[in-house]
Amino acid sequence: MPKINIKVTIINSDKKLEQKYNAIFHPQENEIVYQEEDKTITKLKIENEKIKLRRNNNELEMEYIFHEHTPSKAEIKVKSLNKILNLELKTEKIIKKGKNIELFYKLEEDKFQYKLEVI
Repeated sequence: MPKINIKVTIINSDKKLEQKYNAIFHPQENEIVYQEEDKTITKLKIENEKIKLRRNNNELEMEYIFHEHTPSKAEIKVKSLNKILNLELKTEKIIKKGKNIELFYKLEEDKFQYKLEVI
């Protein structure tokens, strides 16, 4: 399990967040795992035609499945309420270059860009 350094950028209409993390690459699963500053564990699993993004912390458990031009659901579990929210997710574009990933998507009516770069 090689350790890698990554830079994650998230852009929406309101703001741009950019952060560097130490991550672990699991080559057998083609998965990158990192811990954000608020203790959220993020897993990005790269499959042939889709990408799974899972985020888990004390309050929320989220799973987004990105599949280009195919609408899907983003599932967000609010742990304190034991409720699951299903939001509409539309992946507009996926760019894969090695371990670098760039996702352009729409969650409900908001547009986002998620970019993970190995540095």
